[in-house]
Amino acid sequence: MTTVCFVVAADEFERDFLQIPLDVANAAAVLRQDGVGVVVWDRRLSLAAPPVGQVDVAVVVTAIADRAQCYPLDLGPVRTAVEEVRRTWPGAAVVAVGPHATQLPTATRRELGADHVARGEADAAAVHGVRELLSGRPVLGELPLSGTYPPLDLDEAPLPAYDLLDLTAYTAETFTGGRVRRGACGMVLGVRGCTYGCTFCHLPFGTRMRPQGVGRTLAEIDAMRERGVDSLFFLDYVFGLHPSFYKELCASLTGAGIGWSGQSRAEVVLRQDVGLWAAAGCNGMWLGAESPAVAETGVGKRVPAEKIDAAIRKLSAAGITPFAFILLGLPGDPACLSGEVVDWAASLPGYFGLNQLFLRPGTPLYDDLAAGLNGGAMPSTWAEVEAVTRRYRERYPVSLDELWSRLVALPNYIGNAMAAV
Repeated sequence: MTTVCFVVAADEFERDFLQIPLDVANAAAVLRQDGVGVVVWDRRLSLAAPPVGQVDVAVVVTAIADRAQCYPLDLGPVRTAVEEVRRTWPGAAVVAVGPHATQLPTATRRELGADHVARGEADAAAVHGVRELLSGRPVLGELPLSGTYPPLDLDEAPLPAYDLLDLTAYTAETFTGGRVRRGACGMVLGVRGCTYGCTFCHLPFGTRMRPQGVGRTLAEIDAMRERGVDSLFFLDYVFGLHPSFYKELCASLTGAGIGWSGQSRAEVVLRQDVGLWAAAGCNGMWLGAESPAVAETGVGKRVPAEKIDAAIRKLSAAGITPFAFILLGLPGDPACLSGEVVDWAASLPGYFGLNQLFLRPGTPLYDDLAAGLNGGAMPSTWAEVEAVTRRYRERYPVSLDELWSRLVALPNYIGNAMAAV
């Protein structure tokens, strides 16, 4: 039997969450239905290769589903994973999938030392790419010949291959006795896509909302619960934005005894009945707040601080713990320039997570700024891409490192809250 190994690289820095490689589970299930043997090597959990003999194809995922929106620029850990695959299974064909392969395919293939790259959503690129490699036909280094592979129709696919993963090893924020803590957490992606146009944001699933069936989503949840997971995170980029899907979903989850969190936007929260979310088991909701002055930064997110604060209060009143994503380094952000972002974060009634602005290929902000930060030419290597963000940060009017240090010292920073339990 042909054997395919999915390889998830070790993370490039310490993270508060370690989430399920959902796209790997989706692709693995489809390939097994094709009659292919599949194993998973998640190097975040173990650097030891899985006990399998010959591997014919190694699919290296450069950024799994929960990282695809904010994928790392440093390919070092992925390159190390490819090198380990070469040492362990010298005869295996190596194909890289993920946002790097899609955005800069030639550079990604060359810099990783991969035989092939496959462009498109990671699960679809893996399935279609492996099928081409196993077809016996001549295969080019960059797949497909042009464009990207079409998304999978998951409503027609088998449930994710959760049996290939130890679901209890994957963690995120969960709740016990009303307190946030790090705990085993599943992941669901019910609706792909985001219709908003924030220029700093990479959208691996595009701008069209694509819901899978509610029945399929509930079946995935049941399958995870059978494997000992009773807390979930909805990866949907804007929970509540597809009203009919989420209304049916919440009605079905009410009384099911499962706790979950998700992510949304302030303006969506303000026009939804979040009491229905709470009744369905929602105990935490992340808001892409970014900054109290995000509306003044010209990145296409025109949400004033008043709306962000109102959404946070609405969630709290419904018994849902609010979490806020803060993004340091937005262009000309008055809250960063003045240091107001620190006082604002300290005043939040819930918790906040912290990210630094990276200029990523595939985003309008990168398209606008990259050439000017790279001697007038668009970057052609990932080292040049990294240098673009480094120069951007060096030229920022205030020290983003200093702001970061002040923010991570606050007690309501999510990393501190989870470490304290």
